[in-house]
Amino acid sequence: MATKAKTKDATKQEFHFYASSVCEWMTNADLSKLMKDMDRNGYDYNLFYIPLPATAPYKISMYAPQVKGAVYLGQYSKKQKK
Repeated sequence: MATKAKTKDATKQEFHFYASSVCEWMTNADLSKLMKDMDRNGYDYNLFYIPLPATAPYKISMYAPQVKGAVYLGQYSKKQKK
């Protein structure tokens, strides 16, 4: 008898990513999608790992999340096409 593999619901993730540029900010548990969305705007952006569900409230100060345990992942630029 086959069993179905359990998939994790993205709304129940215990973490998400936060990205901010001079023009906007976004959050998403899917890092690849978040980076593609930020690249689309063409501005450099900072990326953070947030150890909270995406629905959790937290403060932002100077474009950075004020969350205990947040990890700065670096500054990224739009990928150049070859």
